[in-house]
Amino acid sequence: MTMSLEQRYAFAYGAIFLAMGTFLPYFPVWLKSHGLSAYEIGLLLGISGVVRIATMPVIAYLADRAGRPVFTLRLLTLVALVCNCAYLATGSFWPILAVLMVMTVVGPPIMPMTDALAMRDSEAGKLSYGRARAWGSVAFIIANLVVGGLLGSLGANVVIWTVIAAGVFNFIAYLLLTDAPDTERQVGGVGRVDVASAVRLVRSPVFLLFAFASAGVQATHAVYYAFGTLHWQALGLSDSVIGALWAWAVVVEVALLWQAAPIVRRVSPALLILLGAGAAVVRWTVMAADPPFWSLPLLQCLHAMTFGLAHLGIMQFLVRAVPPGLASTAQSVYSALAGGVVMAGATFLAGRLYGDHGGVTYLAMTALAVLACGAALLGHRTWNGERIDG
Repeated sequence: MTMSLEQRYAFAYGAIFLAMGTFLPYFPVWLKSHGLSAYEIGLLLGISGVVRIATMPVIAYLADRAGRPVFTLRLLTLVALVCNCAYLATGSFWPILAVLMVMTVVGPPIMPMTDALAMRDSEAGKLSYGRARAWGSVAFIIANLVVGGLLGSLGANVVIWTVIAAGVFNFIAYLLLTDAPDTERQVGGVGRVDVASAVRLVRSPVFLLFAFASAGVQATHAVYYAFGTLHWQALGLSDSVIGALWAWAVVVEVALLWQAAPIVRRVSPALLILLGAGAAVVRWTVMAADPPFWSLPLLQCLHAMTFGLAHLGIMQFLVRAVPPGLASTAQSVYSALAGGVVMAGATFLAGRLYGDHGGVTYLAMTALAVLACGAALLGHRTWNGERIDG
């Protein structure tokens, strides 16, 4: 049976998110199993965030210049697969850091490059981007549940073996796709950065306010991403229950994003971000108190707001406020200078605080959410709804 183009993209997204759904919640567990401290875990993840900021636009830009994105994706996934295998030969901070740095260079560009290709083919009527992308969320949830259920019986190395399996699937997925030389150079926004345009955007107070507001809300997840699983384990929750909690948050998030169209028509970008920041204040303040188990599924529902609404807000702002010719530049600047920098700083802070203060560290995320609320309110008062003069 021949796979349709949509099925091939669905396979690629499934492989990407199988790895993400394993790595994000459980890589810190694997690191802890090798004797790394909370500070070292935070340091590794923070350094990775900084390296990602510097290298992702460069790698994607070089791939765009080469005009063969699928071939480049094959190379990136192959190197990523080798790196994931190399984790099994490491056992201490410095070797793990070395492998993680290479992985950080080759891994992050895969998702935006795949998005650009899928969106191009979707615009050409060759597939439904939404249906293909949805399988990524399904794979993320499966990874949360299955790996969480296997940790207790198979040990922490199941994390790396699952990521390796996902890497094999990912490489196969890009073997199933092919470059189209006459049209690939028309793929826009695959990490291409116009420096002059980026400088003009960065000088815009309105852009900076919205970028910080949204990036601040996203960065409030730093403790949850780096230490959420470890903290729940310390509180006595089983690995399978923890996996279910992670998966439930994504289910609710996907449900919100699936119904996003009527929401963004009725609610302004600044208000969307403000609602996400307000939900973050509630979510992390309650989490800092180590609430009873029955409340955790309810708190996880707030992920739809702390992630989903903030993401919708900044995307709608960029669409409405940035001139169309600068759309790709705006996305790159926001991701690299705002979201990446703030998340890396929050992750470093989480690593410094969690070892001594445990779950109370969530209150630092509450403080960041309050700052994001302020930025969103200022953005609402400052932006008149018109295009930024780029």
